[in-house]
Amino acid sequence: MPVKRVNFTIDETAVAEGGTGRERLKMEVVTDGSTSPDDAIAEAANQLIELFQPLATVTMVEEIPEEPEPSPEAQIPLEELNLSVRAYNCLKRAQVNSVSDLMGFSYEDLLEIKNFGSKSADEVIEALERIGISIPQSRTSV
Repeated sequence: MPVKRVNFTIDETAVAEGGTGRERLKMEVVTDGSTSPDDAIAEAANQLIELFQPLATVTMVEEIPEEPEPSPEAQIPLEELNLSVRAYNCLKRAQVNSVSDLMGFSYEDLLEIKNFGSKSADEVIEALERIGISIPQSRTSV
């Protein structure tokens, strides 16, 4: 490593034609004497050019992910599942308003809702199965 230390400062310069501001880069390069500061900067610049050259031909294409059309079952409001008052109220407090919201939950997630026990979770699972939807037992299963 022939380069021992590099410092730089950026100074504002006079406003260029067209009103755009210009900046000046000042670099201080200290080497061990085996190479000159000019050669060290030139070598670093060449390495940067090699690294960035592949990017010169890259064409950026913005891919907009298509959101899947929600199934008609997923749009069913929570009220239409005919759940017990306790289960319904717990889900509402947890900001669950439709079947699509429930589809992000696993059985374990349901049990973590405040005041939501296994009977309520079983009731929700049965209501979802009646409309043809199943949710995983645990977070790790798909």
